[in-house]
Amino acid sequence: MAQRPIGKSDCYLVRFVAEQVSHHPPVSGFYCECKEKRMCVNMHVWTKSKYMGMSVGVSMVGEGVLHLLEHDEEYVFTLPSAYARSILSVPWVELGGKVTINCAKSGYSATVTFHTKPLYGGKVHRVTAEVKYNQTGTIVCKAQGEWNGMLEFSYNSREKKVIDTSKLPIIKKRIRPIDQQGRYESRYLWQHVTTSLKAGNMDTATEHKHLLEERQRSEDKHRAATKTPWKPKYFLKEVRKCT
Repeated sequence: MAQRPIGKSDCYLVRFVAEQVSHHPPVSGFYCECKEKRMCVNMHVWTKSKYMGMSVGVSMVGEGVLHLLEHDEEYVFTLPSAYARSILSVPWVELGGKVTINCAKSGYSATVTFHTKPLYGGKVHRVTAEVKYNQTGTIVCKAQGEWNGMLEFSYNSREKKVIDTSKLPIIKKRIRPIDQQGRYESRYLWQHVTTSLKAGNMDTATEHKHLLEERQRSEDKHRAATKTPWKPKYFLKEVRKCT
């Protein structure tokens, strides 16, 4: 089904940049902004993986801060974990765990729980959420449904709203051609691994991955020997003092 073209009045320019800012641990920094909407997001995250038989779990360690400049509000949020299931047969992915969102200025907070599918029965991609006014402890809104499908919102005013997230428009990101990307950009670095995986050639993909990892280890040893610190290109390290 063809999608309705988006008019100029519906278009906004979103700028996004991401960079690995630390190697030990492997921390990545992200920044995204939309000047027209006066919104921006700062974020840092690193992953911890664990194997669980037929599944692989990835925990997202870190947090993000959404700035709504029009309202002078900051929303601090965490991320759910991701799980790759049935990795030896027909793999599929789901989210799990609890996400928190807090705004000190407004006094509101939210808890979003991504429910993993039970071993027997149950639905996939299920999510529940509560929004609370912290000063009184009042639950002002509850939500339930599937994060990639129908979501129902119930307010303490007895109002209800339903959103079908599967019908929201998806706009594909535009990316510079590989030959125009820098030597440390992810798609440039991993192009041969990606091509091999798409072709189903696991041995070649593993070989290219090994070459990349060996080069990174060599560069890391050189920095250690010359006492050269790793310097991110787009981000600065901020040290917070505890009071």
